[in-house]
Amino acid sequence: MKIFKLLLCCLFLSPCVSASSQRIGRVDVDADDSVRQFVQGFYSWYVKEAIASRSVSAWSKAINEKGGAFDSELRRELGEDVLAQKEAVGEIVGLDFDPFLNGQDPSRDYVVLKVVSNGEVYFAEVHRVVSGRPEEKVAVTAVIAGKKGRWRFVDFLYPDNHHLLGILKALKEDRDKPTQ
Repeated sequence: MKIFKLLLCCLFLSPCVSASSQRIGRVDVDADDSVRQFVQGFYSWYVKEAIASRSVSAWSKAINEKGGAFDSELRRELGEDVLAQKEAVGEIVGLDFDPFLNGQDPSRDYVVLKVVSNGEVYFAEVHRVVSGRPEEKVAVTAVIAGKKGRWRFVDFLYPDNHHLLGILKALKEDRDKPTQ
């Protein structure tokens, strides 16, 4: 009799659990799609700027024009790097590559192929598009966080196991060392 009651309970509860699981799955898929759209929208704008940029670094323009897309720490660190480079005469004291594209020669197109969630943090894998096809190798992984659906870049991870915030902090430490 106990087994019968247990089966009956399971039978009645399974539609609720199933519906709840589907709802949770849709929310996750919706968030993944929202992150993908946010990152892809940024890259669609940014690549055009990076290709057209000659006298001003494209990432400087990005933090000035799209500052709200960046977490405050990342925006501050990038801004300090840009300022330090402007003050340095004849030497490179800041980033010497495009931090959002992970290179110096941008492709004409980049595409987000995969979005993975780790709790409230999302990782969007960005690939270069060459001859109309995405490269297999990830160019850069954008780290995204959001509050109330407002997404922000918090860091960028590179295939060589470095990340933008770490690089910016190391450059800053080098600049802050006393000269001998």
